[in-house]
Amino acid sequence: MRAAVYHRGGRVGLEERAPPTAGPGELLVRVRACGICGSDLMGWYQDPRAPLVPGHEPAGEVVGAGPGAPLAVGTRVAVHHHVPCMTCALCRRGRHTLCARFRQTRIDPGGMAELVRVPAANAALDVLPLPDDLPLWAATLVEPLGCVVRGQRAAGVGPGARVAVVGAGGMGLLEIQAARALGAAVVVACEPRPERRERAARAGARVHPDADGVRADPALAGGADQVFVTTADPGAIAAALTLAGPGGVVQLFAPPPPGVPVPLDLGAVWWREVSITSTYSAGPLDTRDALALLADGRVDPALVVSHRVPLARVDEAFRLARSPEAVKVVVDL
Repeated sequence: MRAAVYHRGGRVGLEERAPPTAGPGELLVRVRACGICGSDLMGWYQDPRAPLVPGHEPAGEVVGAGPGAPLAVGTRVAVHHHVPCMTCALCRRGRHTLCARFRQTRIDPGGMAELVRVPAANAALDVLPLPDDLPLWAATLVEPLGCVVRGQRAAGVGPGARVAVVGAGGMGLLEIQAARALGAAVVVACEPRPERRERAARAGARVHPDADGVRADPALAGGADQVFVTTADPGAIAAALTLAGPGGVVQLFAPPPPGVPVPLDLGAVWWREVSITSTYSAGPLDTRDALALLADGRVDPALVVSHRVPLARVDEAFRLARSPEAVKVVVDL
């Protein structure tokens, strides 16, 4: 089978790999589409593990099922790469992504391979059958949207919330749409790139090119209840702290490289009792909520996915994903 392989320095190319097989309780999935996540592009994170098959946002169809597997051959599915145990103290507190088993479970060899083996734990807990009318390229957003839903609920987004989103790339556009779906009264976005501002406006946000415009927006008089920072730029993170109102939450969604300092005026946020939080990945409850948002049209995948590139040109797909011209890139297999 063909698989994309990431090598140190960000090189990505096609290689032939032996196809996996499904054991007891496991599934074999023919991947039809897989999104490129921002983490797939972070050399400081990927290089120490290279070479590897990237991709953790796959969707496809079941082509093999081991004894006791929960789904039948032919089922169209979105596959989550990690699953928690659901029984430990962290899971009982709802902190599924911090469960020790979470990072021990993973698909084999990765989402950008023509065939992936889904371990029994993943197959049982977080492989989701898809409605017939949801395209597989759109279903690649189940995982990233699940991450957004988890973060927004933790931050307290609900009816009447006033939300600011810093960065209107793929994750920012999902933040905007999810906040609207959760009942936010207003969403204001900060995005310097005109094409992304246009998408953000179509997604339902009031959009400004810089943090000064967001602060001055009358819809956020007094500051935002929640601020979601979808960029790792230290300056943008620092500016995001100024957008939160008294008792607000600033949630960091994209990590800067380890050791990169971020200048924060903590004295200013202290007076306003602003909480600075982070969020990582999604659990099985979050992916189900994400699928529901996509299935009923409350989140429009066409606003998020800007490019679809065949696996044969995976190097071009990664080049696009690193460039300003793309918002979200999906690889078609």
